[in-house]
Amino acid sequence: MVFASVLLATIAVVPTASAGTPKGVELGSADTEAGVTAARHSGLRGVSAYEGTGVPADVTAYGAQRVPAGHRVQGYATSAGDVGIQSIIGADNRVRVNPTTSFPASATVLITRTVNGVESQHCTGWMFGASLVLTAGHCVYNQTSGWYTGQLKFYPGANGTTYPYGSCTAATLRSNTGWTTDGNPDADYGGATLNCSIGNTTGWYGAYWTTASLNGTSTTIQGYPGDKAQQQWTHSDQVRESASLRLYYDNDTVGGNSGSSVHTVRASGSSGCSGRCSLAFHAYGVGSNGHNSGPRITESRFNLVIGWR
Repeated sequence: MVFASVLLATIAVVPTASAGTPKGVELGSADTEAGVTAARHSGLRGVSAYEGTGVPADVTAYGAQRVPAGHRVQGYATSAGDVGIQSIIGADNRVRVNPTTSFPASATVLITRTVNGVESQHCTGWMFGASLVLTAGHCVYNQTSGWYTGQLKFYPGANGTTYPYGSCTAATLRSNTGWTTDGNPDADYGGATLNCSIGNTTGWYGAYWTTASLNGTSTTIQGYPGDKAQQQWTHSDQVRESASLRLYYDNDTVGGNSGSSVHTVRASGSSGCSGRCSLAFHAYGVGSNGHNSGPRITESRFNLVIGWR
């Protein structure tokens, strides 16, 4: 595991050793200081996307579970624990993705949460390795109730009531102390190591960091908005404002889109990252500047999530 200047917080999905201190937690200084983006390089650094091998004949070969016919997930419901208000900016220009069995739809993940035996739509994630899903921090850790240990399920490429890649659960939930301890929106990112290696067939997104302004860079958010019955939808825009720890854009989103990759498309052979290359983790609706936003992938954050693979 890579430890960069940002801090890792992980929790194994196993019974805790004692109340209030989950087993496997590792904490350090927060990932919120302006200094974490001090550049050692002026160029772009990253890893490229991988488009996978297609729909497997048997998802259990990758450790995933088959989803029985007729399986139903309850719709997204706004609750007091939700973070951020998702926003449609101007006209609603979202487009449905159907089918969802080609990349990047296959690597875009519906995250559900089960409470009192009821499984409901929760967030969106994106594959970033054979067994790693990245998402918003508030999708794995709640500031009031703590980690969503044992409550989450992951469905890559879900399409309404169709689940071509089956489902997986979390072996380890991950975030950083900027979110878990400080509750800082600039550090609202996390992930989960799955109990399967389904990313080998779904493929995974790439990612990159740069300290340069990203203003004008095209952005796509593809995920599971809560008003669309577990269907996958997408919308494209561009970076409107670049801050050191956050990016701002006008992609249309609603509750359920939290955790989606904010990505751009780079030509094959591009330096640093080619294909679907993530720039940020979508997490918040319109703020005072009139844009949706999410934590930017910085050098230290990139190093951290690479270490989670």
